[in-house]
Amino acid sequence: MTEPQPALAPTELERDLRRMARRLALTRMLGASAAALGLPGLARAGDAAAVGTCIALPEETAGPYPANGGGPTSNAANVLASSGVVRSDLRSSFGGAGGTAQGVPLQLTIKLVDVSAGCAPLPGRAVYLWHCTRDGGYSLYTRELRDENFLRGVQVADAHGQVSFQTIFPGCYPGRYPHLHLEVYPTADGAPRYDRKYLTSQLALPQDACGAVYGETRGYESSLQAYARISLEKDGILSDNSPAEIAAQTVVMKGSPGHGYVGRAIVGMLG
Repeated sequence: MTEPQPALAPTELERDLRRMARRLALTRMLGASAAALGLPGLARAGDAAAVGTCIALPEETAGPYPANGGGPTSNAANVLASSGVVRSDLRSSFGGAGGTAQGVPLQLTIKLVDVSAGCAPLPGRAVYLWHCTRDGGYSLYTRELRDENFLRGVQVADAHGQVSFQTIFPGCYPGRYPHLHLEVYPTADGAPRYDRKYLTSQLALPQDACGAVYGETRGYESSLQAYARISLEKDGILSDNSPAEIAAQTVVMKGSPGHGYVGRAIVGMLG
């Protein structure tokens, strides 16, 4: 596991932005604590749902960078048809490309459940996960990353409905709150096809972890600036979801920028 390098001496602007990120993280952590204690005034919207509540994740846009053979960029490369896309470690490119995405390590486990059957596990389904780099770019699309396909991969849910990915903590770019994209397909036997997907949705990153990573880790400077100007309430994709949906879409994490993070998310589906 590669750990991030220590930060160089920050400029005055970077110090101001880091203080802002830490204040944002502290305020949001206080909001979560207030919600847990039943105190008014500080809770953010996503804290309204009870921990462990199982609901169906809302359908979301795949965005402009899915590389899935469909959607708004149907002429783009279809990474789902590429040999080697079924993998758990997303940090390096495959199939001839040689780049590796740098950033704070993130081990993410996603559990698929059927909300119409008492949240029973959904084994055997294929999960396609993709997200941006620490600088906010997307492989296969961003100009300097068009020859790379890292931070994309497919895993098949085990008997417990779970898949695991080793990746990096995504960055933040202007106009969007930090997030990960996912799609669920019937199977990974053969290439998953866009027209057969069950679900396209997005997962939000927890605010305290964002504040810590962007405020303390070298390489996330552009993410720090973008994060200082965005929130879940301002995000054009996630902000129209209910408090319960936002809570379900937010990854639960523990860890630190220096040692990496472990995250878990439950993806509820209707059958």
